[in-house]
Amino acid sequence: MKHICYLITMVFLLQFLSMAQKISHANAPLMGWASWNQFGVHIDEDVIKRQADSMASSGLADVGFQYINIDDGFFNGRDDKGNLRIDTVKFPHGMKYLVDYIHSKGLKAGFYSEAGENTCGSQYSGQPGGVGGGMYNHDQQDANLFFKEWGFDFLKVDYCGGLKNKLDEKTRYNEINAAINTTGRSDVKFNVCRWQFPGTWVTSIADSWRMSQDINFVPGSIPKWKSITGIIDLNKYLAPYAKPGHYNDMDMLEVGRGLSFEEDKSHFSMWCILSSPLVLGNDLTKMNAQTKEILTNKEVIAVNQDGSGFQAHLLSEKEGLQVWAKHLKGAQSKEIAVVLFNRTPSSATISVKWKDLDIIGKSTVRDLWSHQDLGVMDSGYSVFLPAHAVSMIKVIAEKVKSKQVFEAEYAWLNNFNLLDNTVLVPNQAKVKADTSCSGGAKAVNIGNRADNFIEFQDVYANEKGSYFLTLYYLSAEERTATLSINGVVSQLTGLNSGSFSKIGSKRIPIQLRKGNNIILISNSTGWAPDIDRIEINLNKSDSK
Repeated sequence: MKHICYLITMVFLLQFLSMAQKISHANAPLMGWASWNQFGVHIDEDVIKRQADSMASSGLADVGFQYINIDDGFFNGRDDKGNLRIDTVKFPHGMKYLVDYIHSKGLKAGFYSEAGENTCGSQYSGQPGGVGGGMYNHDQQDANLFFKEWGFDFLKVDYCGGLKNKLDEKTRYNEINAAINTTGRSDVKFNVCRWQFPGTWVTSIADSWRMSQDINFVPGSIPKWKSITGIIDLNKYLAPYAKPGHYNDMDMLEVGRGLSFEEDKSHFSMWCILSSPLVLGNDLTKMNAQTKEILTNKEVIAVNQDGSGFQAHLLSEKEGLQVWAKHLKGAQSKEIAVVLFNRTPSSATISVKWKDLDIIGKSTVRDLWSHQDLGVMDSGYSVFLPAHAVSMIKVIAEKVKSKQVFEAEYAWLNNFNLLDNTVLVPNQAKVKADTSCSGGAKAVNIGNRADNFIEFQDVYANEKGSYFLTLYYLSAEERTATLSINGVVSQLTGLNSGSFSKIGSKRIPIQLRKGNNIILISNSTGWAPDIDRIEINLNKSDSK
């Protein structure tokens, strides 16, 4: 009887673990392909079917690529009842047929639309059928068509028409999200394509959001390395806004479209460690062996698909040599993915020190591109890299300590990139480069309204008790701030470091609960000082 109970328990445990894995994967960044980078508006039914066939047969589907996303280029206006019409020359069997075909391959189908009246293709790519093709004034009508009648699983919504119509981004994308929800489909992935981080509101409604302009402005053309690195720079401090199921979209991948082999590896590695959706932009029917090798690297993809939902932080940067790090399997785990990235045009050596990863003692290192265990290393890792190349490793520490330094540039800035009718609201909280600060940047423009605050959301204490928080700040005048720790409020006064280029500090006794703590700094009536970082002695629970 005990054996039977044990077997039943094991069966339920395995089922639970399997379900947990599926849930985790469902909340990971989307993996798929989209038509725009390679084909632009020059798409048709056969092009899409061939890409679906190739995804299913090439091994891409086996490593997690699922979505075949049809971008702009299929519109043919609307009829007198406002129903969206499709170009029947390009798509003679209609969209329902094409979705069913994609589904028959075990894949998912993605669609494209516009938040305003007219699509990007109608404004910039000579596609008159996109005039009036946007969702504006047709939200529910279109959502029902896309998801209930045709059966699409993903929607990218652009903003060319929205910008021309001077619509409010938050209002429009919330209206579209509500229309999707009203269809009864809870499995639809929603992408906001506003070409910059739209505002913190987007993190609660979209599965992903574009945080940059297009990676390639001329579809079909050879990609530019500068475009790749430019998008990485724009995403440098957006990690606080990524979480399971919600990610910063760095646009479609250019792997296999003309970059060098090392550049393709770097491009793919950075999209993976920065937790961007992995949406391929190449012609899947013409992949060479090197492109396929990159795109089917399970170990690199696993970093992107890690269920924790974290986005990498920039650990160090010096003259184009960068080290990026991302915790795997939870913030307190001993597994960390690291990318050492040589952005320069010359070969160089890059190093990472374990102490900068809060690692105590030795660590085991695995190379995720060569698929080799590199052994146990005492204090860090160094590698000599060609120009534009990366080394991507997984570090498994023997022992870690609690994180004690929390940089303001990686805290939640509640009104960051707040937009009002396509205009950036001035004097909102944002990250600003400052070489005098510990991480090379600081948070500025905090306060002057109740909702313009900074929040450190990942302060983890192993024990409940008394600690000391040291606030490192910059101010040329007497400023005040409200400090809230798990909802317990206190006032900070006399915050004057003497200059906005000089760092001052204030040591404050605090109480933390065991586990995760949230520390919020605000000022509803005036400006708080600029903030470099906070430090908490989290490895000494009996601080005095």
